[in-house]
Amino acid sequence: MKMLRAYTILFAAAVVSMGAGSLAAPCLAQDANTGNGTSFADTKQVIGLEGLKHNVTGTLVAENGSLVFTKGKQKVVVPATSIQEVLTGKDTERALGGTVGTLTMFAPYGGGRFLSLFRTKIDTLSIQYLDPSGGMHGAIFTLTQGNALSAKKALLSQGARTSVPVEVEAVAQAKPKEKK
Repeated sequence: MKMLRAYTILFAAAVVSMGAGSLAAPCLAQDANTGNGTSFADTKQVIGLEGLKHNVTGTLVAENGSLVFTKGKQKVVVPATSIQEVLTGKDTERALGGTVGTLTMFAPYGGGRFLSLFRTKIDTLSIQYLDPSGGMHGAIFTLTQGNALSAKKALLSQGARTSVPVEVEAVAQAKPKEKK
């Protein structure tokens, strides 16, 4: 019971941090791709999609104006136009900083494992979306290293929104990380 409460609190904190980014002017995708989709195999849905267990590995596809996550016969479809925010681990890394990343390993009840998603060894993709009745939801995915920016671009091309332009993120990824 304590573990569930800790995950709920950490998930709420992640959604709130994504919401803070949406206060900036949103950037809309320029072209609405309704043709072929972009697929990302071996994607782990850490938490957040309705009808799926946590930590499920499947395929993430951005196609026909939607985000589609498939695990075997289970399929979750989120319309891209309902996605209010798309953030990658690089966006979150800039928000959290180095000291917080170090302190996350001391989080209680296994929360350090959840917060370790925001470290640089894996790529993360977080979305904030509205359900048909207007309820706010969030989902966190881990992808093969180097795929988060491509997944973000694919979702933006389908109609999703973000407060961190892809160009800014691409420039940040191109710069080597300086050690202090």
